[in-house]
Amino acid sequence: VMGWSTSVVIPPDGDMGDYMASLDKLMARDDVRYHSAHGAAIEKPRQLVRGMIGHRRQREAQILRLLGEAARPVSDFIPAMYKGLDPRLIPAAEMSVTAHLIDLEKRGLARRNDAVWRVA
Repeated sequence: VMGWSTSVVIPPDGDMGDYMASLDKLMARDDVRYHSAHGAAIEKPRQLVRGMIGHRRQREAQILRLLGEAARPVSDFIPAMYKGLDPRLIPAAEMSVTAHLIDLEKRGLARRNDAVWRVA
């Protein structure tokens, strides 16, 4: 957990399901402060983690909505989900969307045919 940014989950080593489970475990704790290796101490950890979970759920909902509209490759999600994104950050955004899609696939909510994703 970083106090200044969210983590980018990068497949195949990063797993969105594992990341979300870790955030749920953090929410179950009663820590009053986190000492992050990246940035200052986090004085309201539950509030931060709650926001991180909400952010990931919002991204998942966006992906499911876009999948419901049409089958598409990962690159087609980015303009709809990340308005005004610095072009240098597009690869990181694509990795994050891919991590979400793989998690949705594991849960039976999405499937892929080569590079094209669709609702399962």
